[in-house]
Amino acid sequence: MGGVLTGAMLGHAGRDVLLLEAMDYLGGCSGTFERSGHSYNAGATTFVGLDPALPLGYLSRTLGVPLPVKSLDPSLRVHLPDRTIRLFRDRTQLMDELSRAFPEDDHQGLWRRIFRVSDAAWSMILSLPPFPPKSASELLSFLRPGSSLLMRGGPDLLRSGRSVLSRHVKTSSYRNFLDQILLITNQATSEEVPFLSGALGLSYPTLDNYTVLGGMEAALEAFARKIPSVSRKTLVQKIERVGGFFRLQTTRGAFDAQRVIVNRDVWGVADLLDDPTLDRQQEERKVRFRHRWGAVTLHFRIRDLFSGDFELHHQIHHDTNPWTGSRSFFLSLSDPEDDRLSAGGFRSVTISTHTSLSPWEGISREIYREQKEQVSRFILESLNRHLPLFRHAEKGEILTGTPRTFARYTRRTGGTVGGIPLRREFFPLGYPSALSPLPDLYLVGDSTFPGQGWPGVAVGAIGLVRRLEPGLL
Repeated sequence: MGGVLTGAMLGHAGRDVLLLEAMDYLGGCSGTFERSGHSYNAGATTFVGLDPALPLGYLSRTLGVPLPVKSLDPSLRVHLPDRTIRLFRDRTQLMDELSRAFPEDDHQGLWRRIFRVSDAAWSMILSLPPFPPKSASELLSFLRPGSSLLMRGGPDLLRSGRSVLSRHVKTSSYRNFLDQILLITNQATSEEVPFLSGALGLSYPTLDNYTVLGGMEAALEAFARKIPSVSRKTLVQKIERVGGFFRLQTTRGAFDAQRVIVNRDVWGVADLLDDPTLDRQQEERKVRFRHRWGAVTLHFRIRDLFSGDFELHHQIHHDTNPWTGSRSFFLSLSDPEDDRLSAGGFRSVTISTHTSLSPWEGISREIYREQKEQVSRFILESLNRHLPLFRHAEKGEILTGTPRTFARYTRRTGGTVGGIPLRREFFPLGYPSALSPLPDLYLVGDSTFPGQGWPGVAVGAIGLVRRLEPGLL
């Protein structure tokens, strides 16, 4: 999505932009793919933030890109072993729901602090200068909104997530509930995250959430119409510096460009170029940012037997999955009005769960197949316990993806998904930048900005374009 959003902004500015996409669909881990004539979103997620003050809403309006979306409220239903919680946009409804589910915990005190920080951060996120600052002038321009954020958000901005939560959270069930939401939005738990990023992540259900009719690819295609030229099934194999420009060797021939923006994770970008500085930087980042996640995904069709008020997004908690180490998974169900994902009386299902990368590395094909079958069975059994309708409803073929799958199709290093966890030891200035050591070579995507998902990648892309085209946005 980083490449599409960046290309759309530069195309809107009248620049000569060519987007090279390795696959036959846009978006990589965030796109929509087809198998055997059926469509599935690659990842299980909501589409967040079309308010004009939020990143996607800002881009949609600035670029004049209408999006085919349908509002969701509640955005998510969370299933614990003995109760369910609906995450409403309305804060009073949310507090009532949490008080019912966790009567022993101090929700008012905790969420007052969460909303104070998150409201302050969301209100100024679009005014941030390019991030992280890489020069004295950029640092000075960053200090002004940073000091304003500190004044409005208060001293909690500097605290750890766990230190704030511990004052209000009394039960382990509530702490785990919050931690599993943070894993979706921060790729880390309250023990690891700074409270600033934790507050942004926990507040996301109270932002405007949507489903995209036509799949996530429909949103990507809408933005991509701003790009002068898009070439699919065009794998970039090598990038070389030739005089004053770059030459990109691809599966569809060579292309020359004055500037190149690479939407690839920071652990693999140097593989495209012969440059010792990039090589050293990449090896350092493999050590520094070694804590990263992969995903196991399930995709299938299910007969539409659901009531009209059945939520489209569910997080299901379970005992520790022995094959992934995860304790929850996220399920997205296509909207019944979606002509592409809900066709022929069936609806599309995407399930995603975190996994460590190591269980999927260095194993034989036979062990790999067995692990895929076991993890799929574990997830489906948990799903059937919490949502019994899924047990007996007619289903199509179940497609199971692992880090190996993501490495093969999206070429993410090691099958990594979800960006770099937002850990306190690096946040915010210790994360990679969109700048590379080479002039006119830039990076974009979820590992080049300390944020996650559509909002985080959009903010990172906006910051890069502001560097390239000052005054454009």
